[in-house]
Amino acid sequence: MIMQYTIVLEPSASGGYTARCVEVPGAVAYGETKGDAVSRIRGAIALVQKSRNQALQDVITAAGSEVIRIEVADAA
Repeated sequence: MIMQYTIVLEPSASGGYTARCVEVPGAVAYGETKGDAVSRIRGAIALVQKSRNQALQDVITAAGSEVIRIEVADAA
């Protein structure tokens, strides 16, 4: 499944760019160019999500929880 994320690119004081993902707090990357930063934020998003998914699976397994899906309208 392809997901779309909002990325904020900021020039870094030391040169290059910092990329942050609005929808995935904790996903931050740095690159010498805008393209490098965008490329690296993809990997950062994947790592944060993988870590969160594993933590959630651990909680579900330990607690015998039930998992359901809901839909929520976009606030924007």
